[in-house]
Amino acid sequence: MGKLLNIFVDICLLRTGPQALPSSSFLLLVCAFLGLITGALVVVGTFGSIITSLFAQLLDLLMLTGLVWGLLSSKGLIERFIQTLTALFGCGVLINLVTMPLPTLGPEDATGAEVAPIVVLLYLVIIIWSIVVVGHIMRHALNTTLPGGIVIAFGYFFMVHYTVQQLFFS
Repeated sequence: MGKLLNIFVDICLLRTGPQALPSSSFLLLVCAFLGLITGALVVVGTFGSIITSLFAQLLDLLMLTGLVWGLLSSKGLIERFIQTLTALFGCGVLINLVTMPLPTLGPEDATGAEVAPIVVLLYLVIIIWSIVVVGHIMRHALNTTLPGGIVIAFGYFFMVHYTVQQLFFS
């Protein structure tokens, strides 16, 4: 278990790629489940309910699965699907765990509406780091460059946020 955690940390630090993970459907399912739970906990404040947060996070995971399947299929690299998705979900869990305590870091005003500037900056850093990590994983999965992987990650990030906005906030 510790070895797997080290691999996920190394992927998040751009030291290795998804190919370092075992191709295990069980590990993929565990990472998907943990990603669903931790992701929902991170965004529950935005959505106001854990059920809505779970649905939004499930949509995110399903869209990511479809994107990875489509991209790997188009390049004839579908054998990389399980490892790529495991890396994306597992690294997402780590990023979610780092993100969870952020709301408790900054002082709020009496109405609870103001977020401390340091918290906003930390969120921004985590979002950028997350996009770079996804780009790094896509680079390895698709045999492309890091900038190419980051373009894919940015596209995915905006696609998911647009879809969630349309479905949950319109």
